[in-house]
Amino acid sequence: MSSNPDKEAARAELRRSIVDAFCKVMNGSGLPPMMVMSLAAAAIGSIYREVADQHRSGGSCSCGWQPSPDADVEALQAALATATEAVPFPDLRIAQVAGRA
Repeated sequence: MSSNPDKEAARAELRRSIVDAFCKVMNGSGLPPMMVMSLAAAAIGSIYREVADQHRSGGSCSCGWQPSPDADVEALQAALATATEAVPFPDLRIAQVAGRA
């Protein structure tokens, strides 16, 4: 993950908001977790569509982003895949001893 503090703060804020919404929907709806995950993914997709449409229609944003649905969806899929990969747990039996406790 990047060491950019602004990016990390934004990531953490989005994650907190999404976890809060996920838990609220899970607790209030009784829907199974994967259904709620699918609903969250669909919500992200609809947000992408709205933002992309606004940028295509010559909206007031001056960021310069030009939506490319195929490439953008591929990037979103890659981000999802990367975030769901298990991080290997280090085998402490082979770790080099750094000192004494």
